[in-house]
Amino acid sequence: MLNKFSFGYINKYFSNKDRSKNIQANIIGSFFLKGVSIILSLVVVPLTIDYISPYQYGVWVTISSVVGWLSFFDVGFGNGLRNKFVEAVAHGNVKLAKIYVSTTYAIMMLIIISIWLIAIVVSKFVNWNSFLNVSSTENIELYPVIFIVLTTFAFQFILGLLNTILNSIQKPVITSVINVISQLLILGGIIILTKTTTGSLFNLSLVLGGVNSSVLLVFSVYLFSTSLKKYTPSFKDVNFKYTSDLLKIGIKFFVLQIIAIVYYETNNIIITKTLSPLDVTIYNLAFKYMSVLGMGFTIILTPMWSAFIEASVLKDYAWMKVVKKKLYFSFSFFVLLAIILVLISSFLYNLWFGTSVIIPFQLTILMGIWQICNMWNSLHSTLIYGFNKIKLQLICSIAVGVLNIPLTVYLCKTWGLNGVAISQVFLALLISWVGPIQVYKLIHNKAYGIWSK
Repeated sequence: MLNKFSFGYINKYFSNKDRSKNIQANIIGSFFLKGVSIILSLVVVPLTIDYISPYQYGVWVTISSVVGWLSFFDVGFGNGLRNKFVEAVAHGNVKLAKIYVSTTYAIMMLIIISIWLIAIVVSKFVNWNSFLNVSSTENIELYPVIFIVLTTFAFQFILGLLNTILNSIQKPVITSVINVISQLLILGGIIILTKTTTGSLFNLSLVLGGVNSSVLLVFSVYLFSTSLKKYTPSFKDVNFKYTSDLLKIGIKFFVLQIIAIVYYETNNIIITKTLSPLDVTIYNLAFKYMSVLGMGFTIILTPMWSAFIEASVLKDYAWMKVVKKKLYFSFSFFVLLAIILVLISSFLYNLWFGTSVIIPFQLTILMGIWQICNMWNSLHSTLIYGFNKIKLQLICSIAVGVLNIPLTVYLCKTWGLNGVAISQVFLALLISWVGPIQVYKLIHNKAYGIWSK
């Protein structure tokens, strides 16, 4: 009886119909779970480096970045689903919501099967060791690794729609549960690898890709059989005439995704080709350390997107103004936290991975500034997306995307890893003034011209 009461209470706590209380409950739950997930991910890094080597870890990160480029082939359907799904649910149209879910799954399956087949064939003819600037002294056969990464990515490409749906109905706490379980299993898998095998990128790719895909599959089956049953995708509810609805807003997110990939993922390729795979490891360890801030702030922002879609549909501007002030207060706290993390970085680096990799203090400072800029921009873009306003953000992102590669290559050659970080900080600051102005105008119903788009 106690179990029944406990689970019933927990379910009720995370399913509150009051928008603010629902957000609060999910943020609290997500903070705890995300904290566990961050700790687990940080523990996995030194174990992974010890299992392969700092050099091969850099190769692995770069491979993940290259394959990550394929994510833009969803053509924005994922984010298109999120906005249209929330609108349908807000209007109580369960049937339409289910059609959107079913149609998106069908489209994504058609896309990824085609892309997977092409990628597998093309990658067979790529000299990956040369492309990734891998030293001839490193005896690594990369095609089998690429095959495993591509295949598991294809599964996650489709199964990851579950997280989109959960975020749409303001249940990010469940996505956090999924992440924690994945991280626990990955940690266990790597420990087993270190005890039973010698360092192998192939084994590592099997564990990481296999675990993430399997956990998403199990949760998809379970949730679509229980709490998400009324939205379960089915062939009879696939209706391609709704593709245009999903694509109308989705295509704009598609362009934003491409720019985001260029902005984040090309850095590893630039570093490995301009410097070396070992420098990729140094850069990514500093990035992972400071990205703890972004992960924490994202926990607060994640439920806001869907909540602002609902609030904008209902024209609840008073609620939006209150929430915006609270988000600014939260941002101030994270700025203070960033300063503290930078100051104690040497101690925590040593505690985290010892002296196997040395991270320059200047790089950590620049990464901290970059994270602050990213959090500021993400705060405003998330609220703007809640209004279904994307055009101005798109223009800003395109400007950043055009400048990113040439500027980063030049500064990388000039100042090394610090140059890469300086490039990212400059580009983030370049557009940091646009979001605050647009959010103010939208919330106060004063957005006209380009500010209303």
